[in-house]
Amino acid sequence: MAKLKIEKLLNLLAGCIALLGYLPLQPYLDPLPSYFFPASLLIAFYLQRSGRALPARLLTPLSIALFLYYAAGFSMDRLVPVTGDLLVLFLAVRLLGERSGRHYLQAFALSLFCLAASSLYEISAVFLLYLLLLLLLLAVSLVLITFHAQDPAISLTPEQGKRVLSVSLFIPVASLPILLVLFVLLPRTQYPLWHFLNGAAGKKTGLSDSIQPGETASVTEVKGAVLRAVTGKLPEEKLYWRGIVLNGFRGNSWVRLPVPEELPPVQRGSAVVQEIYPERSQNSYLLALNTPRSITGVRHDEANDAVFISRRPLDRKVKYVATSVLGGALEVKRGIDRDFYLQLPATLPERMLAKGRELARAGLDPRERMKLLEGFFRNQRITYANTDLPVGPQPLDSFLFDKRRGNCEYFASSYATLLRLAGIPSRLVGGYRGGSYNDMGGYYLVTEDMAHVWVEAYLDGAGWQTIDPSAWAVGAARRGAAARGLSMYVDAVSFYWDKAVVSYDLDKQIALVRRAGNKARDLRLPDGFVRGALVLLFLALPAAGIGYWLRKRPASREERVLRSMLRAARKRYPGEVSGEEGLFELSVRLGDPRIREFTAIYGAAVYRDRPLRREELARLKEIVRELRQHDP
Repeated sequence: MAKLKIEKLLNLLAGCIALLGYLPLQPYLDPLPSYFFPASLLIAFYLQRSGRALPARLLTPLSIALFLYYAAGFSMDRLVPVTGDLLVLFLAVRLLGERSGRHYLQAFALSLFCLAASSLYEISAVFLLYLLLLLLLLAVSLVLITFHAQDPAISLTPEQGKRVLSVSLFIPVASLPILLVLFVLLPRTQYPLWHFLNGAAGKKTGLSDSIQPGETASVTEVKGAVLRAVTGKLPEEKLYWRGIVLNGFRGNSWVRLPVPEELPPVQRGSAVVQEIYPERSQNSYLLALNTPRSITGVRHDEANDAVFISRRPLDRKVKYVATSVLGGALEVKRGIDRDFYLQLPATLPERMLAKGRELARAGLDPRERMKLLEGFFRNQRITYANTDLPVGPQPLDSFLFDKRRGNCEYFASSYATLLRLAGIPSRLVGGYRGGSYNDMGGYYLVTEDMAHVWVEAYLDGAGWQTIDPSAWAVGAARRGAAARGLSMYVDAVSFYWDKAVVSYDLDKQIALVRRAGNKARDLRLPDGFVRGALVLLFLALPAAGIGYWLRKRPASREERVLRSMLRAARKRYPGEVSGEEGLFELSVRLGDPRIREFTAIYGAAVYRDRPLRREELARLKEIVRELRQHDP
């Protein structure tokens, strides 16, 4: 009868447990720990098969060196990232060392700490799945360690293995009372649990209550979720999510000043209803499709410029229902306070003043002035970008006439300012543009990188008109998209998890427990179902972990830049790039000089079996950026 060695089984379990600690944290790691861990895991398996381990005299100095390297860049703003990086590095080092009961326990503890560190960024249904799997494998491992401590060379027969598995699984069952207590408490926790420890690192995308172009030369795009809105699929050009209106100046910054006493706007058109689930934040503005008519479900105040403000920050899970009229003008009976919406900052650059005087000349009505201004923006051939932005004392002047490069803040601020110089009342609207539609869940996912600013201009007899000057940019990004593949299903599961805990009070929890208990008494499973399911889970987990790592393993820099170019080419030439033909054939067929140059540089190196030089790689990346900026 074949026997299974305890030590081999423990080594396999230790690797799976370490992988469960690493995977949830991997998206937030620096490159060094992100690559070092999988390399260490593979080396550890090789060493285990050959019965060897790296000596402590090598691993201890390595651990100290890694600690000192990260300690040198430590600050309170980076407490969480540095902690996560060090935990993963220490776990990777531990896997390479001696295998004894004490060292196994150290690896298990570090794996638990890594999984806990991922909760500092986010807790979701996926996190709970990782936690459950980790606890099950830990229970089995702890029982095996007791045998290993008596005799590391001990082996088990299949029958003995079944008994060990039964005893191991009894441990999680015995902890059920604790899990029930956590069930009562967990839905009330706010995640990320320690989000306040993550300090800001430069300017990032997101909703802001002031806009001052020129503050920074670059803006970091953040991909975190802002809201999910359950509604039908809409045309991409209708996906503007209104949040805040900035109507005046404080210094050179656009800010929200007290709104003049005016009648509420009249909105005409068909209504669209959205059930909105915002993510937790300190923000109080209630986002909805432009332009919201009413909001229910949250206590709020409504301003007469279609801005809805919650009476408390949205720092807990809530939902509200918004009714919006899409794309229509906001008519204001009896007109507006024109002087208020024509105010300008104390100083403006001379070239902007001259352009404003030119537009304001006699004989042109407001619509003609707006048409001329649109033509001016288009003729300037301004590139849309979030990096290398104009800075200095006159950033808008540089944006319009010199550098001709900027993001939505530059476009909207300069356009609204020129409108006011031309005698047309204007204001900025801050919110989000676009959304990924999840066909499985029937909702839009809006993320922080979709943050956007556009303009409203007032025309007598028509009302406030929506204009997005960023659409006139060269290389303007398209924000509408449909969620695809595995990400769609993962986000749908996370969304329904959130829905399950929205307004989830103790009475509902108790009712759920009672219903579950009643159903459990009547539940009958086939003979051997539980045993078979557990065996299948035990066998599938290592394969799934290894498969995930193989899929996510880091590519070479040559492969990465090639993939980036092909993605940019697909966007530039929709339907023309299949990925099945050679690079030279693709460049000849498309006839794009940028792709031809990329092919020449890439082929001269990679196809001649040498790595790309630093200057070659830099030029290839610049070509990719040019392709992206000139997307149609």
